Amino acid sequence: MTQLTLCMPSNRDLRNSASAIETALIYAQKRSCRLIVSDNSRDPEKQAYYENSSPYLTYVVPDSDGALQNMAHALSRVETPFVMPMGDDDEIYGLDDRLAFDFAALPEDVIGVRPQTSIWSIGMGVHRTDRFSITADDAGGRILEYNQKAAGNNALYYSFYRSGLFKNLFSLFAEAHPTHGGYCDWALSFALCAAGKFLHDPSTIYRYDLGRWASTEGIEAANSSLYRQAGLPDTAERFSSLLRFIDTHVFLINMPLSDGQRQNAQMTNARIALRSFLREVANAPDQYDPEVVYLAELIGETPDLTSAFQMSLLITDRLQEGLAARYVRFVQAAGGQI
Repeated sequence: MTQLTLCMPSNRDLRNSASAIETALIYAQKRSCRLIVSDNSRDPEKQAYYENSSPYLTYVVPDSDGALQNMAHALSRVETPFVMPMGDDDEIYGLDDRLAFDFAALPEDVIGVRPQTSIWSIGMGVHRTDRFSITADDAGGRILEYNQKAAGNNALYYSFYRSGLFKNLFSLFAEAHPTHGGYCDWALSFALCAAGKFLHDPSTIYRYDLGRWASTEGIEAANSSLYRQAGLPDTAERFSSLLRFIDTHVFLINMPLSDGQRQNAQMTNARIALRSFLREVANAPDQYDPEVVYLAELIGETPDLTSAFQMSLLITDRLQEGLAARYVRFVQAAGGQI
């Protein structure tokens, strides 16, 4: 039985996506897995080139031009036990001198396998290569472990996952998240790390293209654009830690964890992200609405996570009117209560 599907939503034309698709197709052929390309580039040359081109490739054209819908369309075709999301500007390689990873033999507490990830940019080549695993025994420990090992780069997102877990989480995001922002990838990764361990596959190299994230100026511009594209005001980046705290907290509601492990993960998330936001407000109160400063002070004084979360939702209304109500609906869609 085929264990793995590479899942690539693609919006680039043939010239700019060919290297990603070709490396993925070669990988699929070598490893006897599937490649799904959901292509909304509307490039007729690309469609003619790849449609019906290989028994290992499922090439589909969605009706929507949106990135979120494109990914959802690709995932809807996945039928294998494991799936790997892949960008159409990245590349993947299987090393011939290494034994291919046996996904069928994974222990139940392992929900992901991460390749060797080469962080790459066109100007500097390989910045670094990540080979770490996530193996802490409790959910909060895995969040903390990833936060420390990631060193500011969320390339772990491009890993092999148990399909049911990944598809369910992405479905919640696609159907219920208030903004569907591209900035939510960190929250998704933290929730997935909480759900189970990640092992390392030394036989696979994933070349992650930093693109516009390769310079300080590019990072600043890219971060700002993610919030604008999500319909949030220019001030939203000041609330990034708060939004990550809220999003991760809600995604954790949806994870298959015991109540104790879920609470453990949510408390760790609060210590990392919520405390970061409270420090930012305390250090620069003039950058925030007085009500935000007041609520941040109240949150800092409360030992109760539920109350802190509820007050955090109130702060989102100072970022954008009506956002708190949309977050309440998101919590309910995840199976939680306010």
